[in-house]
Amino acid sequence: MIPRIRVRALAIALAGMAAVGLSACVSLLPEQQRVTLYRLSSHLPAEASAPHDAPVVRVGRPFAPRALSGDRVALDTGEGRIAYMAGASWVSPVPFLVQELIMDTFDRRAESVMAARPDEGVAARYDLRLELRRFEAVYDEGEGRAPRADVALRARLIDGANREVAGLRSINVSQRASSNRQSAIVDAFSRAASEAAAELVDWTGERVAASEAAADEALAQQQ
Repeated sequence: MIPRIRVRALAIALAGMAAVGLSACVSLLPEQQRVTLYRLSSHLPAEASAPHDAPVVRVGRPFAPRALSGDRVALDTGEGRIAYMAGASWVSPVPFLVQELIMDTFDRRAESVMAARPDEGVAARYDLRLELRRFEAVYDEGEGRAPRADVALRARLIDGANREVAGLRSINVSQRASSNRQSAIVDAFSRAASEAAAELVDWTGERVAASEAAADEALAQQQ
């Protein structure tokens, strides 16, 4: 018969071994990685503002493929494969960021139109419907080299007065990062997105002006 003291000592030893084993298992799990959050910054000056009675354009949130619809920084490492930057994320999902940058660009740049979000409930004759086709850093010169930030948008401007397409536009902009660092790559994204937004806003203003002129001419002919 085993003495009670030895049984108790054996139980304590086994409990200690179990605790050590449990703590060892926990320590083998990877620690949570720290993530730096980034936002797009406009690289455009505030040049103009539209009058209060200007036509209103409703700017929808861009549709994006699954790989670009989240908040991770997409990388094209070759052969069309998408990876994501480690330790970095956007502050919001990419379609939200792009929509906000476009809204800001309308405020900074548009002289003849005003922009509103769909959820603002503002009456708008025109709908700007967007598709985000590319928003990734492309390592076209090999790993370790400074990548190229590619931004591609497809835009449709719908005239609500007649439900017709007032214009179609594809916009493709690329900007080379100054180095293969996170901050430099994000800056390249901001520069490319700002240029794309400026082109989009200028084109939208031109198409709205043409549509308004055609409507005025048609009204004059009826009178």
